Amino acid sequence: MMLKEKICSLLEEYLEAPEAWSDNVMIEIVPGSLECALYDGDEADTESSEKDYWPVMDLLRMSVDNPGEWLPDPEALSELLAAYN
Repeated sequence: MMLKEKICSLLEEYLEAPEAWSDNVMIEIVPGSLECALYDGDEADTESSEKDYWPVMDLLRMSVDNPGEWLPDPEALSELLAAYN
C-alpha cells in the first residue's frame, strides 16, 4: 500500500470516531519503512524520536458544503507526501 493510501486510511479511521481520540492525536511515520499508525500518546518526543509525527488536525479541513464535517486536506496531504519523496 502506498503512503498516500495509508495516510488516507488512518484519517478515515480517525474521522469515523473522533471522540475516541484525544485532541492532539497524530499520525506516526517511520521514515525508513514508511510504516504509519495513529498515535494518541500523552507526549510524543518529536524532537529526538526516530519517527515523524504529523498532527491529524493539520491534515484535515472543514467541509465547505457540510459545515461541521471534516475532510482530508489535499494540500496538507501533498506537503506530507513531499517530505518522503
